[in-house]
Amino acid sequence: MKRVITVVVVMAALLVGAPWVIGNIAEDRVNRTLDGMVEAAPTLGIVDRSYTRGWFRSEQEVTFEVLGGATRAFATSTRFTVRNEILHGPLLGFSGLGLARVNSKLVLDPQIRRAIARQFGTEDPIEVTTRIGFLGGGKTTFSSAARELKLDDGGTIGWDDLILDVSWSADFDSIGLKGDWPRFEARNPQLKSFLRLEDAVLDVSSKRVKGHLYQTDGELSLDDLSFASDGEAPTTLKKLDFVVDTTDDGDFMSVATRLGSGRISGGVLQEQKLELTAVHCDFTLRRLHTDTLVHISNAIAESYQHPGAVSMVDDDFIALLAHEPELRIDRIGFETRDGAAYLKGVVKLAGVTQKDLKMGALSLIARVDADLRFEAPQKVLESIQGGREAMMGAVDGGYAELTGDRVVSHLEFHAGELRINGKVQGIPGLEAPLGSKRLAPE
Repeated sequence: MKRVITVVVVMAALLVGAPWVIGNIAEDRVNRTLDGMVEAAPTLGIVDRSYTRGWFRSEQEVTFEVLGGATRAFATSTRFTVRNEILHGPLLGFSGLGLARVNSKLVLDPQIRRAIARQFGTEDPIEVTTRIGFLGGGKTTFSSAARELKLDDGGTIGWDDLILDVSWSADFDSIGLKGDWPRFEARNPQLKSFLRLEDAVLDVSSKRVKGHLYQTDGELSLDDLSFASDGEAPTTLKKLDFVVDTTDDGDFMSVATRLGSGRISGGVLQEQKLELTAVHCDFTLRRLHTDTLVHISNAIAESYQHPGAVSMVDDDFIALLAHEPELRIDRIGFETRDGAAYLKGVVKLAGVTQKDLKMGALSLIARVDADLRFEAPQKVLESIQGGREAMMGAVDGGYAELTGDRVVSHLEFHAGELRINGKVQGIPGLEAPLGSKRLAPE
């Protein structure tokens, strides 16, 4: 019996004493997390912070500055204060186990809080909770409960539960965002307008390459987006998708972006009796020298922390362009039931010098090397209002050719010479080819 009592007393002492011990560790970890966050996001700075430690709970106030550092010359910095209520671990209620749980709230004027409560039914329509793990990482959750609001002008705004998780590893070497929003809707009967989105999903992950340079992969998708205004027919977009895909082989980095959708109908398209089954705008930026990108990203971050101490110089961009990065147009265009119309090709700059940068855009044109091809069925272009006239005008002007039932335009630009479908063309506004000795940059 005595042994049982002893065990109970020891356990009770541990449960009571552990929060105090962990509280000391939590203060250091919370501050290190804030410092790591500012380092990963250099546009955010900390101008003041205070910490009041308790046994089971502590409080902290942090004043942040946005648009400080190098941007002060272009925009007014903004400050805001956050109050953090910190629950010491190891038991964090429904959040499970961890070093600490932090509930964050903006410090606002009481009058503003009352106005927010009147409009949203609560002073905190967005809740922010952070769980800090024992190994240094953590996760912050932004959430907003479903609401239906009536506005003073007779309009309404409504949404389903919103959840966004931001997770990070120790030292912020990896950062992830995951969120979903089943529905957001806004209507204004007076303006006869509305906006509705369904099933928004965000999934982004970033991994530190070196310094302030991160390799990022992510996707933002919408199952349905509908909108209308001034009583016009609603425009509906299905299956919108925006993807970023970054790769790094140690020497060079490539960044691919994919923006596309499924069916688009209604609105202006309805007036033209046109329905698009798909739209795509896909680019890939290749051969970006990794070490040069690291140097540039570090210099930008340093400029925020110490304005004027570091300045971007032309040498950084010359070093980047020395490896002849290229922009691949994987596809830009649309699809209908009658076929697809797409522009594809590659554009790059070759042999750019410091003198080119100083001389301006005209000298850079001579360094452009491009190979682009547009192709579409005649039937697709003719289905667009004014499409047939534009198509025949391009053919008559030598900018396109009719090949069977297709319209083709192949543009090549090399050494200052422009060719379209194999024929040399003059460049409007220039009296001589850019490759001529008179206009070529030295």
